[in-house]
Amino acid sequence: MVIYWMINNNVFDKTKRKLTLTIMCVVEIFMILVSCFIYNYFSISLIGGIDSNIAEEYNFIKEQYSKDSILKPISLQDPKDILYIYKGKTLLYYTRNRYFGISLPEESMVKELGFTYENINGYNFRSLLVKGDDDYKFKIMRNIDSEILSLGNMVTLLILVDILSLLLVYVIARYLSSKALKPIEISWNNQVKFVQDASHELRTPVAIIQSKLESLLKQPDVTIEDEAETIAVAMRETRQLKKMINELLSLTKEESIVKLNIGRVDLEDLFKETFESYLEIADYQEKSFNYQIKMKNKIIYTDKTKLNQLIRILVDNAFKYTEAGDKISITASDKGRDRVLILVEDTGIGISDKDQKRIFERFFRSDSVRATEVEGSGIGLSIAKLIVTTLYGNIRVQSKLGQGTSFSIDLPKGKPIKQKSKPDKTKNANKKNDKKKNEKINTDKNNKE
Repeated sequence: MVIYWMINNNVFDKTKRKLTLTIMCVVEIFMILVSCFIYNYFSISLIGGIDSNIAEEYNFIKEQYSKDSILKPISLQDPKDILYIYKGKTLLYYTRNRYFGISLPEESMVKELGFTYENINGYNFRSLLVKGDDDYKFKIMRNIDSEILSLGNMVTLLILVDILSLLLVYVIARYLSSKALKPIEISWNNQVKFVQDASHELRTPVAIIQSKLESLLKQPDVTIEDEAETIAVAMRETRQLKKMINELLSLTKEESIVKLNIGRVDLEDLFKETFESYLEIADYQEKSFNYQIKMKNKIIYTDKTKLNQLIRILVDNAFKYTEAGDKISITASDKGRDRVLILVEDTGIGISDKDQKRIFERFFRSDSVRATEVEGSGIGLSIAKLIVTTLYGNIRVQSKLGQGTSFSIDLPKGKPIKQKSKPDKTKNANKKNDKKKNEKINTDKNNKE
């Protein structure tokens, strides 16, 4: 058990780590893409706005520019802009600035036309070079150090946000992976527990049968009459083993059911069948057994086979844990307009409060019952619970030691399933035949005339 638990924990821990890592990678890739989009959007918007302003500045300057008055001052829309006018490589006009002297440094004078980025003396500029008439060139520059600093701050902020989001995603991913694997882990543990319990329960009858058969082999000269008790014990354990296997198969079938056969069920007929099946057993064991229907309409719509199996499991359970003189009853009554309440009650040995919490668990049998000779596997009530769940109902138990037990089943009454009416082929065929006969009679009359 310890080895299994270690293997189980290792498997689920590895799966959680892989799932967490996958979620983190997906979210981080998404965050990086979003960050790149945000940065590019703001960068393009910012530089695009600067380019528009510089282009407007050029148009404003062009309207003022005159070849005859080149030395006249030219006003600028934005004082931050820097203007240089060249003819060839000769500087004709410039505006004073705090970044460099009268003219640009030699290495930046020859540039391609259009918008460009420039870094001069450690300063960043966005420049526009336009060629005018007669080999004149206009160069407008704007310092963008503050804009580049803003973009740099944005990059830092986006990186910090990504790192913080990664930590947050890790916590969320761990939580989600644990929550997603929890049902699987519970199912896995239940499956392993089921196999262990089944193995334990099957081991006892098999061991008894084996020991009895070995005792027979050790005494080949004895007659069947001499070993009648040994054979009877082996046969009893064989029946118990067969019953347990059938219940296991039934339990597996109930767990995998996907479709119900909903149909009309008369509770009067159903209870009557159960009553007649157990009447002889009740007389033989000197127990009182009866049923009652306290409903205006005794018809419900559900899966008859499963409801019958459910009631028989509870009635069989009641007969097991009652003694001579005890009473067993089945009662059906209305619960509101749409539901029915079925009670299976007995005045038997009862169930302790502690055991009531576990009676629907597979293979559970209380210590007091195991000490008796009452046969059972502890699977019946598990099957009953599954059937009730399949029928969209609820099952509860009320019991007191020495006073008896009551199982209450709350089920929907259901509605009749409307079947699509199919055309009656016989009637249609008869109509066609009648039509042909009438046509033939009319034809004969016309021929006689």
